Formats: sequence, C-alpha cells, structure tokens
Amino acid sequence: MGEAFLKPIPKDNVSLNTYHIDFVGSLPSTNKTYQHIFIVVDAFTKFTWFYPVKSPFAQETIDKLKLQQTIFGNPSRIITDRGSAFTANEFETYSSEEGIQHLNNTPGIPRGNGQIERMHRILIPVLSKLSHDDPTK
Repeated sequence: MGEAFLKPIPKDNVSLNTYHIDFVGSLPSTNKTYQHIFIVVDAFTKFTWFYPVKSPFAQETIDKLKLQQTIFGNPSRIITDRGSAFTANEFETYSSEEGIQHLNNTPGIPRGNGQIERMHRILIPVLSKLSHDDPTK
C-alpha cells in the first residue's frame, strides 16, 4: 500500500451536526457491571456525553445514539475509528437508515479523531482518581 496525503474532514459551524464517538475500556466493573464508557463529542461545541456501557458492541452504540436522538435529533455525520462496533454491518445499516454519514479515520493515526482522543486523556486519570478514593464506584 502506497503513501497518501491525509484528507482533513471539513469543520462544522453548527452544533450537533457532527459527532466524534468512541469507547474507553475495559475498566474495572462497577456494581451494575459496566466496564466501558461510550463517549460522544459534538465537533463544534466540544460538549461531551459519557455513557456507561457493559460492552463495546454495535448494539450498545446504536442504543446510546438513539438516546441522543430523542433529545437532540440525529447528527449529519459521525466520525469514528475502525473499531469493531463501528465497522459492524449493524452499525452501517443504522447509519444508512438514519441518513447519517459515517466517516472512519485512517488506521494507525489516532489524531485523525483527535477530539475523542483528547477526552480519553482527560477521562482516564479522573476515573483512576475516583476509583482510588472509592473502589466501590
């Protein structure tokens, strides 16, 4: 495979139009057996939602996006890495049926989805501190 230029994704000037999404985990299980966190970042406002989930699968992703949809409507675009939840046929079907353009970032280049990667760098130390102070949470 040859080298190619990176193609930046055009930025939005409208809130809730583009979401960056990803999972953090596997984490120590909570009392409700949540081991992962599904993160949604609005590309324009940088507002972020964190959802505890039991597994990083396509159905969990779809369920949380449907929850977002009931409050904010659907985004026009979703930007993800190439994780199995986001490359599953189930997720591609959902995106297509809802009229959402699904964009994958380039494999091996996490900065392609830098907004979500920044949330990882913020969230993990906070969770570590909270779990150290109270391991039951």
